[in-house]
Amino acid sequence: MCNIVYTDDMSADDRNIEPAIRALRKTLRRLRGDDGCPWDREQSIDDLISHLISEAYELLHAEKSGDWDEVQEEFGDVLFLLIFIHELLQEHRQVPLAEIIAQVHRKIINRHPHVFGSSQARNKQESIAEWNRIKRSEKKESGRKRAFSSIPPELPSLRKAVAIQKEAAGTGFDWPDRTGIIAKLKEEIAELENEALRGDRKGIKDEIGDLLFTAVNLARRFDVDPVNALERTSVKFLNRFREMEEKAEAKGRTLDTLSLDEMEELWNETKRHG
Repeated sequence: MCNIVYTDDMSADDRNIEPAIRALRKTLRRLRGDDGCPWDREQSIDDLISHLISEAYELLHAEKSGDWDEVQEEFGDVLFLLIFIHELLQEHRQVPLAEIIAQVHRKIINRHPHVFGSSQARNKQESIAEWNRIKRSEKKESGRKRAFSSIPPELPSLRKAVAIQKEAAGTGFDWPDRTGIIAKLKEEIAELENEALRGDRKGIKDEIGDLLFTAVNLARRFDVDPVNALERTSVKFLNRFREMEEKAEAKGRTLDTLSLDEMEELWNETKRHG
């Protein structure tokens, strides 16, 4: 385990962080006090984690909008909730924030021996492999040996699939290259078609699950976040559909009065426009 060396080479922002956090914590303790806010007093760590998830999505939305003032505001909300969670953690277990930061700092340094040590990583793939190797070693030392035990069951299904496949790949259980995954994807489509011909509802559901799981694996091998990719496609669909509605209204029509061929024609027109 490495030691962290703190230096005086700090920017003005670095020097202002500590008093700003102290002031925020003082406000939080006032809010949690007997004469504070009923809402803040009633919050549990579980409540705050739920708020944190919502705020993280708002931060993501702000980033996608390109409004950097909004990004800054939403990041502030996320940071506030993290400090709030630590305040509640302090009520159950006295763990200084500085100790938590130092702990994660040491972990980050230890998992980058190609930067802070003597090993090498020639590309991102080697860097990730080194990270996973050290992470597995840390788990063995702490007695946590079961595969996938660190994956929260509460993760949304798509995120959980990503986490499962990353951990499996980290053990070496992975396709040699993405061509194998593409072949598997085609195989799953064929199996879905067979179940559809049989009319087996359960079989169809199982094969769609296999198809989605394989598609997530393919996204991983292309280094694409499938959640973000699906979000981009959903937004693209919504924008094109709204444009299609506008084109229909310009002709004095509504979509529900158009034939499928007419809607297809409008859809293709919106695709040509980007």
